[in-house]
Amino acid sequence: MNLSISFPSFQSKEFQKYTAGNFFAMNGLWINRVIIGWLGWELTNLASWVGFLSFLLFAPTIFAGPIFGVIVDRIDIKKFAIYTQSIISATVLFLWVLYFFNLLNIINLCIIALVIGIFTSADRITRHTLVPRIIEKKNLVNALAIHGINFNTARLLGPAFAGVLIQFTSFSFTIFINFLCLLAMPIALITIKVAEKVSEEKERKNILSEFFDGAKFAISHSVILEACAITALYSLFARGAIEILPAVAGGIFSVGPEGLGHMMATAGAGALVAAIFIAMRRSKNQERGIPFRVYFSSFLGLLAVIILGISSNWYVALSAIFIMGFCMTINGIDLQAVVQLELNDTYRGRVMSLWILLVIGLAAISSILMGAFGDILGIENTLISFSIFGIISLITLLLTINKKY
Repeated sequence: MNLSISFPSFQSKEFQKYTAGNFFAMNGLWINRVIIGWLGWELTNLASWVGFLSFLLFAPTIFAGPIFGVIVDRIDIKKFAIYTQSIISATVLFLWVLYFFNLLNIINLCIIALVIGIFTSADRITRHTLVPRIIEKKNLVNALAIHGINFNTARLLGPAFAGVLIQFTSFSFTIFINFLCLLAMPIALITIKVAEKVSEEKERKNILSEFFDGAKFAISHSVILEACAITALYSLFARGAIEILPAVAGGIFSVGPEGLGHMMATAGAGALVAAIFIAMRRSKNQERGIPFRVYFSSFLGLLAVIILGISSNWYVALSAIFIMGFCMTINGIDLQAVVQLELNDTYRGRVMSLWILLVIGLAAISSILMGAFGDILGIENTLISFSIFGIISLITLLLTINKKY
């Protein structure tokens, strides 16, 4: 196995600027997740509200994602990215105003989460479509791995930074820093040059028809279809466990926002190790098809959810969360790379919106289901049950496609 690491995508100055701006924006998003999640728990002390807030942050991907996918295939992607990032920043500034003047309640917190969720859903699709437009195709997979390293470094640093800020400054100051981090990306985007779109000329239809054209392309492509099926199962049965960590932190271990920051940072550490591992394997060789490690990591990640559910030991729980973060990122980067390498610009926005819908949308459904069942059955029993159903479903998928290794 060749594990030498290099970053040829950094030869592009545009990608350098994009990565720098994205670093601050990704940290901002992870800080925001800690803020929204803990404010929800602090205002209600109910896992169901924590799950619902997570649902509002991610559910717009289900409803608005397909629309944004079509829009991204039609318009100036750079301008659209600047607009969406600016609106997210302004919404966080409004959250700071409400909190500073003691006007925040669970209702307006939900509205803020929904607005952030809508425009973040647009931003996710835009980012996944923008990267191939600022990097040469031969360096695309390396760029995706670096994007994963960036994202997961933020997953490690962002929650930990949020915990430190909350502990040693104030929640108000933490929210304002969150705003400044998010503002970096639209500023960086203004300076970035984006390549012209290369695609087949197609007759323009209504938004719904064009989305279904992209979905038909994905379904007819065996590799993309398999990648989407694995993504759907893992999102539904495993990713939701990460989204209800505020309830795990407060309801099982009683560790407060600092402990929640440690949990999310631990998941980020596992994810970062996975992203670096993928960059090391993919720096010189662009693999095609779905690697065996995707299936292996899916089973391992689901087993880690069971360990989190049965453990009462803080360090065992952190170890399980590390494994969950590692496995989730192996799936996310590898499967995204599989899909991206099979696409051109004609369907890229729509197919990636479908893939993101499965990653984020089903994770949103999973989080609200886990939150609701957590209030009824207990968080521990809910984690164990979802993981068992996930393992059964993944085995069924393997038997269905008759995968042989």
